[in-house]
Amino acid sequence: MPGLPALDVAIGLIFVYLLLALICTTVNEFIAGKLGTRAKFLDRGITRLLGDDPDLKRRFYLHPAIKTLAHDDRAICPSYIPPERFATALMDILSGSDKPLTDVAAIREKSAGVNQELRDQILLLLDQSGADPAQLRDAIEQWFSETMDRVSGWYKRNAQTNSLLLAACVTLFVNADTLNIVQRLWQDPALRAVAVEDARNRLQSTRPEDLLPVAEYTNPNDPTDSSAVRISDTKLTDKEQALLAQLTGWDADWKRLGEMRSQGKTAAWVGDLLWTHFLGWLLTALAVAQGAPFWFDTLNKFMNVRSAGRAPDERRSKAEKADTDGKTS
Repeated sequence: MPGLPALDVAIGLIFVYLLLALICTTVNEFIAGKLGTRAKFLDRGITRLLGDDPDLKRRFYLHPAIKTLAHDDRAICPSYIPPERFATALMDILSGSDKPLTDVAAIREKSAGVNQELRDQILLLLDQSGADPAQLRDAIEQWFSETMDRVSGWYKRNAQTNSLLLAACVTLFVNADTLNIVQRLWQDPALRAVAVEDARNRLQSTRPEDLLPVAEYTNPNDPTDSSAVRISDTKLTDKEQALLAQLTGWDADWKRLGEMRSQGKTAAWVGDLLWTHFLGWLLTALAVAQGAPFWFDTLNKFMNVRSAGRAPDERRSKAEKADTDGKTS
C-alpha cells in the first residue's frame, strides 16, 4: 500500500526470515533422515519403557506388529510406533507364544521373567485394569503415549540446541545480511512490492509446524489417538527463490574479491568482508533460529496491520494531531 514503505520493508524482511527458516527446516529434515534422528530418539523412549534389556528390545523390534513399520530391512527401530501397535507387541511378548495376547493371567505370570522396572510397571497396570484385557491394552497405550510426549520434548530441546548453528550455516551460505536486505528493500520500491505480494501468497499456504520425532495427537478426546508426524511442504516456489536471490548472494563480494586480489589485497578483503557483514549476519542468524512457525505468525500479524490501512504509529500520530488541532481551535 502506498505511503507505508517502512511497513512494507518490515514485511519483506520478515518474509525473508521465513524463507530462510523454511530452508533450515528442509536441511534439518534431510539431516534427520540421513542420521535416523527420530528413530534414535524413539529407541531411547523404548529403552525407558522396556528397560535396558537388549534381548527384550530385540524381540520387540522383530515382532511383526513393529518390524513392518521400519522403512527398510536394515532399520531396526522405526521412526514412529502407534500406541496400539506397541500394546499389541508387548502383550504378545509377555503372554508367550503358547498363549493369546489377551490372556491376562499368562501376562502376570511371565512378567516375572523381565527386568524389575518393567515388571513393576506391568503389575501396576494389571492391578489398575482389574484383569480386563481391553482395559490393560488401553492402560499400556496411555503409558506409551505419556512416554512419547517426553521423547518429543527431548527431540525439541535437541533441535533448539542445533537451530542456531543451522541458521548460521544457512545465513552464511546464501550471504543473508539483514542490513543489506533492509537497504535493498528501502531503495527499490518495485522489489519491495514483489516481496509483499509473495509474502501474501505464502500466507495462503499451510502454516509450518514444529516437527516432532514420533507422532502428533489431534484428537482431544483420546490422548492415545496419534498418527505419524506430518511434515509440511517447505519447498520454496520459483518466485520465492528468485526474490531470495535478489536480496541475498555473494556476487558483489566475489566481484570485489577479484578486484582486490589483482591488487594483492586478498587479506584485506577478508577483513573488509567481516566488517561489512558480521552484524547483518548475526542479526539474520539469530532471527532465523526462531523458526518458521514464529515468522509465519509474525508475518501474518504485519500483513493484517497493512490490510487495515495504517500502521500503528500512523494511527497514533493522526490521533495526536487531531487532539492538538482541537485544543488549538
